[in-house]
Amino acid sequence: MTHRSTGLAVAFAALFGAVPPCQAAIVYSPIVNLAIPVTSPGLYLNIQTGASGTSAAAVPGWDINVGGTSSLNFSSPGGYNFVRLNTAAPTAGPSNLPNVCIVNANGMPNASWIAGGAADGLTLNSAQNYIGFQFMDSSSVTHIGILVLSIGSSVTGADRKIVSYAYNSESITTPGGSSICFPSPGALALACQAGLLSKRRRR
Repeated sequence: MTHRSTGLAVAFAALFGAVPPCQAAIVYSPIVNLAIPVTSPGLYLNIQTGASGTSAAAVPGWDINVGGTSSLNFSSPGGYNFVRLNTAAPTAGPSNLPNVCIVNANGMPNASWIAGGAADGLTLNSAQNYIGFQFMDSSSVTHIGILVLSIGSSVTGADRKIVSYAYNSESITTPGGSSICFPSPGALALACQAGLLSKRRRR
């Protein structure tokens, strides 16, 4: 089950450290800590409902499948639904996003959308691994989001897991719906609180 939070109206300026205003509706999952089995089926996840399981049949309407025995592989029901940085090899799969910020389609001059594959640039012994994705909800509306992964000493270790995820509740075709940055909920709350306090002081 995901919950809604007053999020950040994301601008590309966020990639350079600017703090955007608290406007766009970002849907955050709770901390889910879903173990990713070291198997070829791996784990299936429905982003909208939060349902997960180890087979496609167990998760109707699944959006992301992640697993593998020799690497960490990503796939989706179809289409170009994952972000790969242009600095990665052309054969690489989804990239770990260092800026935790993505925008859709032509707004990503340094990245592109790909169908899936083995994750690239993951940080070992860390929960700071961010995979950008698109998914289609039950109403056939496409959204953009970010998946947070925790990886142990190996990408094929039994301790790999999905920590949490978030997505923009607006369609990628609506203003503000084609981008998302993913601060932690705590950092988000502090940023919004600081903005509100600043407004109060000016009154």
